Amino acid sequence: MDVVEWHNQNDVVWDQFVLSASDSTVAHLSGWHHVMTGTYGLRNFFLGALDNGTIQGVLPLTLVQSRLLGNCLVSMPFLDYGGVCSNGNQQAEAALVLAAQEIALKHSAVLSLRYLRDSHLQLPCWDDKVTMFLDLAPNEDATWKHLPSERRNRIRKGQKYGLQGSIHGIEGLNDFYRVFAENMRDLGSPVHSQRFFREIMRCFDKRAQVLLIRLGTETVGAAIMLSYNGMLSIPWVSSSRAFFEKYPNQVLYWEAMRYGIANGCQILDFGRCSKGSGTFEAKRQWGAKADQLHWYYYPETTRPPGDDVNRYSWVARIWKKLPIPVANVIGPWLRQSIPN
Repeated sequence: MDVVEWHNQNDVVWDQFVLSASDSTVAHLSGWHHVMTGTYGLRNFFLGALDNGTIQGVLPLTLVQSRLLGNCLVSMPFLDYGGVCSNGNQQAEAALVLAAQEIALKHSAVLSLRYLRDSHLQLPCWDDKVTMFLDLAPNEDATWKHLPSERRNRIRKGQKYGLQGSIHGIEGLNDFYRVFAENMRDLGSPVHSQRFFREIMRCFDKRAQVLLIRLGTETVGAAIMLSYNGMLSIPWVSSSRAFFEKYPNQVLYWEAMRYGIANGCQILDFGRCSKGSGTFEAKRQWGAKADQLHWYYYPETTRPPGDDVNRYSWVARIWKKLPIPVANVIGPWLRQSIPN
């Protein structure tokens, strides 16, 4: 099994394999190479395992460098999962993991492989995070009936207040970013640059859509949705705190479900959270079930992924006090060095 570093001109071949593999996710698509380099200038190592010239597995990796957190080689940064995609070929997976370890050592980086499944790698595994999956019925009526009554009541109340959802392409990005950036500041978290989301919209075309929730002409909730092989994920979602009493989050998630059903999705991925957290409980109240994330890391002597970020939680308290224009300027500069 030969492991080679992939190059841009082979995007079609890479994606053909990913789309045919049973263990692939949206995080394995070649477009992320362009997002990472085009937005933040990060160095990628997209590895392919070949057997007699035929692709047997892929591993997208991005090197994230930080003076505070050190160097991290991650599959995939800013996303919930990644890791090796090999369609069950264990020989290809082993070869790709070994190659990733060698790259990490060469760059004095901690290797972090974020799997949606338990790959039984001979590496330590950090299991603090889960993602929350909600099964979608084939039609809106059936999905609506399966929702807890408390969620249905809040959606109805939001609709009576006049909240309405709409689906957009890249033209909806400015409205999304206004709501998202404000919410990130309020949470004490550096925001991604608007260019990051613009590159996602550009690279993934119809797979990426902007969902906006409006009250009249004002956008009060927004999300970027990614669809892949029957799964709709909403990794970036926010609502304006000033309108929380009108339930924009509940209307937003329902509109995401409606979009997913109309486009043949069977699963809505609410995104990652820590087990037992308030966010975990909020997502569970929709009827979503926890799916364990397996974040393997190397070397074994390093801290588990996420521990370093937790050490700097004090920064969040300061960040919340920044004016939004200041946070929007400084935030992307910091965000590119935080792989979570």
